[in-house]
Order: sequence, then structure tokens, then C-alpha cells
Amino acid sequence: MFKKYQLKNGMNILLSESHKSPVLSIQMWVRTGSADEHKGEEGISHFIEHLVFKGSRQFKVGEMAAAVEAAGGEINAYTSFDQTVFYVTLSKQFEDVGLKVIAEMMGFPSFDADEIDNEREVVIEEIKRSHDNLPRQASRLLFSTMYNKHPYGLPVIGFEDNIRKFTRKEILSYFQGRYNPKNMYLVAVGDFSSPEFKKKIERTFGEFAPQKLRKSKRPLMKKQSKTVRVVQGSSFEESMCHLAWRAPKAAHKDVAALEVLALVFGQGESSRLYQKLRLEDACVHSIGSSVFTAKDPGFVAISASLNPDELPKMLSGVLDELEKILSAPPTAQEFTKAITNMSSEQFYSMETVDGLARKYGHFEDLFHDPLYFEKFLKQMQALTPQDVLKVARKYLLPQTMSMVILTPTAHEKAAGEAFARFEADFKKRHAKISKKVPVVKIKKAANWKWKSKSGSANELEKIDLPNGATMIVRPSFETPVVSVRLACLGGARWEPEKWRGGTELLSRVWTAGAGDYDEKSYNEKVDSLAAGISAFGGRHTIGLNLTALSPLFNEASELFWTTFFDPHFSEEASQREIHSMIDNLKMRKDNPSQIAILNFMKALFGDHPYGWDPYGSEQSLANLDGKAVRNLWSQTVSPEGLVIVASGAVDVKSWTKQLNDQFKDWKKSAQSPPSPKLEFPKTSAKIFETSEKAQSHIVLGYPGLKITDDRKYALQVLQSVLAGQGGRLFVELRDKASLAYSVAPLRMDGLDGGYFGAYIGCSPEKSKKAIEMLKVEFQKLQDGAITPEELSRAQRYLMGRHDIELQRNSNITSSVLFDQIYGLDFNETYKFGDHIRKVTREDVQSIAQKLFTQPSVISVVGSEQPWS
Repeated sequence: MFKKYQLKNGMNILLSESHKSPVLSIQMWVRTGSADEHKGEEGISHFIEHLVFKGSRQFKVGEMAAAVEAAGGEINAYTSFDQTVFYVTLSKQFEDVGLKVIAEMMGFPSFDADEIDNEREVVIEEIKRSHDNLPRQASRLLFSTMYNKHPYGLPVIGFEDNIRKFTRKEILSYFQGRYNPKNMYLVAVGDFSSPEFKKKIERTFGEFAPQKLRKSKRPLMKKQSKTVRVVQGSSFEESMCHLAWRAPKAAHKDVAALEVLALVFGQGESSRLYQKLRLEDACVHSIGSSVFTAKDPGFVAISASLNPDELPKMLSGVLDELEKILSAPPTAQEFTKAITNMSSEQFYSMETVDGLARKYGHFEDLFHDPLYFEKFLKQMQALTPQDVLKVARKYLLPQTMSMVILTPTAHEKAAGEAFARFEADFKKRHAKISKKVPVVKIKKAANWKWKSKSGSANELEKIDLPNGATMIVRPSFETPVVSVRLACLGGARWEPEKWRGGTELLSRVWTAGAGDYDEKSYNEKVDSLAAGISAFGGRHTIGLNLTALSPLFNEASELFWTTFFDPHFSEEASQREIHSMIDNLKMRKDNPSQIAILNFMKALFGDHPYGWDPYGSEQSLANLDGKAVRNLWSQTVSPEGLVIVASGAVDVKSWTKQLNDQFKDWKKSAQSPPSPKLEFPKTSAKIFETSEKAQSHIVLGYPGLKITDDRKYALQVLQSVLAGQGGRLFVELRDKASLAYSVAPLRMDGLDGGYFGAYIGCSPEKSKKAIEMLKVEFQKLQDGAITPEELSRAQRYLMGRHDIELQRNSNITSSVLFDQIYGLDFNETYKFGDHIRKVTREDVQSIAQKLFTQPSVISVVGSEQPWS
């Protein structure tokens, strides 16, 4: 059921009932973003996004988030070029809280002068954090190049100088001019009754007074008539390259064909760019193509991350693929696969209410029609491969191409030369491309329909298979999505020291071909089924995941079992991924927060596998090959201890028969995973590593708990007291002290032991105070019991987030799988709320005293040592 109507003040309301879960999402979309700002205002929309959380007529600082989190919900916001969106997802029983908080934020923010000053520092920390992010910086370079004199070329987040000078009067003026009921619309999707909900909306939002809307006029984009090349040096170890071409606005008739083009060209592991450059030539770490569509003209882009030495090889491969995509239409197989995958998205988005709300909001924003995606699907399904070729030839022209790269400073000259050669070669080859349009005949892609069966989720059913494996099934038919996960104990705890990194390598190559499928045909098969098959390996387990839609599930599951029983583990794929992992190790300097955590883990866990780098070392990777990976796999995978969990639109009887057929002759035994001894440090330790990035990255932590320790529920409540926008760390270190944009507790529970602590990223000069304040918050938890209000908020927050996560079948299968494999009750995830409700304030204080009186480890990566 979908309803769209308007309040008397001009605010549009979009309602869609979804009763699959007792959850709802409430989103306020404001038709204003960074592209609506005037000169000198750059960043004010994003700043206001922060400030409306800082109090209103009914809420003080921190109380909005606290109210939502106390109702078991999540609250956040984001700003883009064209819109700002504020959203709450929470339990249906607290819908009044969600409506009230959104209304207070959007209609009656305080804009307190002191809080404006406090939040300036937080936003500036966010800006500094973005300077340390290679993808973010490369993206900004791309947009500034594509939109030279258009506001899309400016960073949404704004500039530090602007944030420092905005006055309360300027902020209020912008807010009143753009946050107008006629310029806003509310989207609500979930478990509610529309007639009653409409009355609540009228009472809550009807009092918004209409004001004069400040007009926003954007400059027209000039036509591009020659290639643009931009090479920018950086301190990053890795390079990021974008090749882009202008594209029309989102409403243009060519967009559907461009989306298909991008999918065929560079989306998915069977796409042309990924197959050629990531798998065959192995000259990139990642590559893909995409279409940026917005209210103003967008672009089509090829984006790659790579070792700077590989740029010439990468560009040569891209040139070959460009020539092919401009010479002939996609094959029938490629075209059908693309349509199947794009059509499947409508069903995958049904899993969560916030996913549906985002989809409705997005299409309402662009087209003033929340159901436009149905029209878009029809446009796409009416296409032919010839249409895709025509748009490729229309837009992928040498003279309209922009080439940008962010590369290490020492490689600037070489990158510029490689770009010049590419441009010249592209022009030559493009001039020789035939203008003929070959015809490719296709069969019409399947047009699935699905009738949800609300309330059809059954309880978990556990079945012990004859050969020692355990199967757990949860049939549910609200959506056509099926998730399957299986795993065995193993992982890093299993790795011999000489094969460190083997689990990560195994997870990368397990799906690189199986049975009669080589790697290329395997990827094509998976993508043609609009499915996902992936491997995982962690500290304790290795396993496989499958996500598919019910109409294609049987075919997808056949491939899944072929992958499980008959993987290739080819030497070619193994060596390619070893090379990629070595590159990753060499470029760790680009991720200082990751280095801080790895150094912390090494200091806390020592020679125990928990302290190892998941990628091993260059020395240990040199010992690995396809044979070693197969040995790791064969020593670990066995029916004894294997757990298989399925959730979604699956028939239990049919699934049980399929598993019995698959496993009837499989009686292999594997060795028992080892239990390495873990000894925590006897004294506190401090580790510092130099980094010249804009921020320091800090981890402060202590030895934690085992997975099987019942005190883990009290620890989760303690974590919740600290976490979230209403938690102590956010309120004290971010809201009040303005130390950081990002601060959060960290926790890991392992079979042999774990850790608990906190992470913060801040300016180097603030790092000493940040460490001191983290210690103060930990000490407070030892010294006194938390308040009854904090306990209630923490418990509801945990239970609410748990329920929200369980909307997805993949989250259900993950929770059930790991509970069973670690020796817990397989129904544990559905008893979570009972465990959390039993936690007392004294339990929280007791676990705080247990943890925070132990030796600590402080790991810092930054430009200044905070204890010198």
C-alpha cells in the first residue's frame, strides 16, 4: 500500500505500509544541498545537518539521539549536492518518538551560539579526516574537474575557513530560506496503520509554518569540446584514476541504456573491465564503471585503484575494452545478465524498511514520483543491445573525456605521459571504429513477480545430518530473498606460522572457479543469476555465503555446492591474489587507523594468532601457493562440525533432501582446530608510529572476554552506554569537548580471549587530551554504577538495533551460524533481548572494574607522540 498526499502547509507526505517486521523508517528529505549554496556559503548545508542535532525547543544537546536510542532506534543524516536527508529507524511501538524527534530537528532547532562554536571543531575534524582518505580526495578531484564552474565541483563538506566564520544569523537565514515545508517531504515505510499514522503526522508536522522559499539558481554547464587531463601529486602510496564523460540529467531517456552500459562494462566480477584488468592482467586493485545521475547533468566514469607503476598497463587494457564496447553491442548473454541484475534490485530492496524508504525518497526527489523506478524498469526492459551501443558511441568520445589521477608525487610526470599517450591512441582508434550497428538477438528477460506473505516467518528448525553436519533452516516468505551461510572452525587459529595470511588468501580464491567452470565462466554464471557467492575467513572460521532470489535459488544453490565441494584453487589465481595482498601490505601507510588497530592487536595478543596481521607478511606470503591453499582447505573442511544455515523463501523439505543428497557420500574427517595459548601483557604498553596525515589515530584498550563468557551481555550493555550519538563517548568527547568527528568503543570476543577499548581520530594536538578523556570515561564506569536511565537506554538501544538488523536474511544466517559453531544455543539470537534485560547496573560496574583495572595498551599513529 502506498499513499502520497500534502499537508495544508505544503509539505508532501509519502506513506508505505510494510508489515514484514515490527520496524519503521521515518525520513525527512529536504530539497536543498551544497549545490544550492551561494558563493561564500560552501559547506553551510552540511554544517546545518550537524547543528539540528544540537538541541531544539523540547530537546537539549544530545537528547534527540538519546531519545531515539532509548527507543531502540538509529538516527543519522547526510548531505549531498541536491538534498539533505534526516532519518530514524526504530521499533513500531516508538513511532511517536521518531516523529517527534524528526519534527523538532526540522522545525524548531535552537542554533545555540555556544553549540555552533563547539560543532565547528567537529566539522573541521571531519574535513581533516577526509584529507587522509584517498578515495575521497580522488573523488573530489574528479568532481572539481568535471564541474569546473558548477557547484557540483565543490566539496559538499565545505571549507575550513567557511566553517570558522559562519555566524548564527547566516545559518538561521539559510535554514529559514531553504528548510520550508514546501521544500521538504516526509517518507515513512514500515509497520504502522496509515489512518492513525496520518493523524499523528498532521498533529506533529502541521504546525510547521510556511515561509518564503529562497530561490536557488544554478549555472548552466558549458559543452566540453576537448579532452581534459589532470594529474595531481599526493602523499598516498596508492594511485586512484578516473576516466569520465559527461552524461545527461537523471530524467533523460538515455539514462537507462547508460546504466546497462556501465553494468556490462564494469560492474560485477564478470564485467569486462574487472575480468580483463583485475583478473587477467592483474594490474589494478579495484576497477569498475558507474553512472552519476543527479538533478543537473551527470557523468559516466571508469574508476580504478592501482599501484602507480601499473598505470600504463591499466590504461592500455582500458583502451582495448573501450574499442570493443564502441565496436559492437553487448552480447545477448551480457545484455540479459545486466537486465536480470538491475531488475533484481527491486526485490533485494524489499528486505529493509529503510532501504525502501531511501528508494522512494530518491525517486521523489529526482522525479517527484516515488514509484518512478517502475517506469525506469520498463524503460530498461524495452532496450536492445543496439541501444546500448548507440549511447556508448554518443557519450564515450575522446573530445568529451576527462582524465584525472591522484598519484604519489614521484609518479606525476610518468602519469602525465601515460595520459597523453592514452588520449592520442584513443583518438586514433576511435576514428577507425565502424559506424555500423550489428544486430544482436535476445530473448526477453524473465519478469518476476512476488507476492509477499506477511507474518510468514517460521521458527528455526535444526536438523542433524547423518554425516555429522548440522543444518538450521528458517523459512520466511515476506520477500523472495534467500540467504545461505556455512562454515567450519578454522581460520587464523589454524594457520601454521609459515602460512600466515593463508586464510585471507583462501577466502579470495575459493570462488575463483569450480567444477566445470573456469574463473571467467564461474563469474558469468553467478552474475547471470543475480546472485552472490562469496567466501570468508576470519580468526575462527572459514566458510561460504550465498544470496539469491527464490526463482533462481535452485540453480544458484547447485553452483554453491559445486563451489563447496570442487573448488579449483588454481595457481594462477593464487599468485594473482598473493601479489595483490603484498601490494596491500606495502600501501598500509594510506590507512593509519588500520595500522593503529593492527599495532594494538600485536601488543595485546603477542604471538597468538589474534596478534597476526590477517594479510600475513611478505615472507609468509612467499611460502603460499595454490597447493598450500588447498591443504588449508582440506585440513579444515569436514562434515563433522560443519554448520549450514538457510533463511528466506526456502522450502524446508526440498532443502533437506538436497543437503542429504549432497552429503550422503561425504564422510571425510578433518583435524580438530588447535587452541593456541593466550597470555595477555603483565604491564601496560604504549606504541607510537609516525604518520604525516592530518589526524592522529588512537586505540586504547584492555584484555576482554571469551565468546562463551556469560558476562559478555553486561559488556555489551557497557559498550552501549558508551556508544551511539547519545552515548558517553560521543557526548563527552565530541559534543562537549569537540575533540573529534569519529569516536567509538571497540570490542572483540574470541574463543581464546578478546579486547575492549575505544578508538578516536583527532588532530595531533588534541591526542593527549583525547587519551586522558577516554581514561576518565572508563574510570567513571568503575567508580559508580550507571544511572537507571542509562541502563534503560543502553538495553533498548541494543535490542532495537538487533531487531533492525534481523530484517535481513543474511544477518539472521550470520548470527545463527556463529552461535551454533561456537557452541552456543542456535536460538541465541532470538533470546538476545532476554539476556540483555537481565543485566543490572551492578553487572555493568562489575565488568568495568574487571576490565579497566588490567594493563592497558595504547596505540597511536600520527605526527606527534602524545606522551612525550
